[in-house]
Amino acid sequence: MFTDPDKAAEFVNETGINGLAVAIGNAHGFYKGEPKLDFKRLKKIRDKVPVPLVLHGGSGIADADFKKAISLGINKINIYTEMSASASKKMKFLLNEQEKPADYPASLHETRMAVREVVRQKINIFGSNGKA
Repeated sequence: MFTDPDKAAEFVNETGINGLAVAIGNAHGFYKGEPKLDFKRLKKIRDKVPVPLVLHGGSGIADADFKKAISLGINKINIYTEMSASASKKMKFLLNEQEKPADYPASLHETRMAVREVVRQKINIFGSNGKA
């Protein structure tokens, strides 16, 4: 299911929403293959829709595709799956692969730092560094 640009414009006009999540080849969760974003569709949506556009299912999309999507009008990107996977990987390491038992508060801190690093990388890729 892909977002129809004309229906998107109609939906925005009828509802008065202040942001629109688009389906252009993106999906929530882990991708089974390499995602292929429909940039022509995104441009048509951007040309017809006056509100900020949201890209759900950003985890696993290539950096160059993020940059292109942003250049074509994406204003918000969700990367929860990638953040969650980073936290899970760090916690698994802390619980199973260390020689000594994990210290709970230290483990939470290290897990947060792993997620923080993912977010920091995405902020730089998205061109958002220093814009808060």
